[in-house]
Amino acid sequence: MAKYLRYAEIRGFLRSATRGHADERDTNRLIYLVGCPDWHTGATMYFRSALPVECPHVQKLNIYGCPESPTLCEEAILGIASVWVNVPTDPSDVLASCRLQQAFTLELAHAAVLSAAERFSFDVTSFLAAKNQVEENDYTLRYQIGKTRKSPNRKYAASVWCHFDTRYRSELLVTGGDGSPYCRYQFATGDENSIGQLRWHGNGEVHIPLTAVSGCAYWACSLDGTFSFVFPKSEDGSAHHLYQHATMLLDGPWVMPDGQTGMQLLERAANAGYKHAIRRLHTMQQNQTVNASGGSGGK
Repeated sequence: MAKYLRYAEIRGFLRSATRGHADERDTNRLIYLVGCPDWHTGATMYFRSALPVECPHVQKLNIYGCPESPTLCEEAILGIASVWVNVPTDPSDVLASCRLQQAFTLELAHAAVLSAAERFSFDVTSFLAAKNQVEENDYTLRYQIGKTRKSPNRKYAASVWCHFDTRYRSELLVTGGDGSPYCRYQFATGDENSIGQLRWHGNGEVHIPLTAVSGCAYWACSLDGTFSFVFPKSEDGSAHHLYQHATMLLDGPWVMPDGQTGMQLLERAANAGYKHAIRRLHTMQQNQTVNASGGSGGK
């Protein structure tokens, strides 16, 4: 059975000067490689387009920054290989914008792949094509998640599309019987790892599951361009699930932020005595007081 290189990741740590391998301690981080997740999107698009590739010796690449050292690839251990790529200690002069940051990590990822390919003898054709695609598309990517499905009355067809530049944006696209757009709007901030296959609920509403959390959560998207995020577990009034629902709406992982509804759920969880909700609500109220007074040093 053929084996494949399926995963690659920029780890953002220095090579240990004493032990000769990755030393993943906070004091050993290359801050500019881990401080802003947007920087990695150039490499993310690149890997998404190029992988997997047939490779009998390695299934994952861990990529590390290594100032003042040549780029090199180590032998794989349990199918994982470390690749060291020469990077500047302080790149501030050349990374003044998001696009430059994306281009930097794309070049870093590509250098790591070429080094690994030389060591493990895998074909780099898909990587060359992926790099060209990312650059030609100006560091944006659009792809469909799941299948297109028609409404029960066959009048409409719905599909979910992910747009990716500095972050993920997932949209519902509904077309009429002639293929012309009927409605289109963003409903989520996730990708194919968090969004399941859509299904029609009657002829006027589409349900799209959130697979990243348990509890049968889903988006209810109407053809009038409105949507709501439904988390059935919170409907029984459980303080824990109310808090979980609130944090998704307040923090926006996968879900479009909804501060008003999130605060209402957080207050309900706090009123039910849930300590995490009480603590967070107290912190948020303190921050609001400080902001209203112009900060702790305000006059």
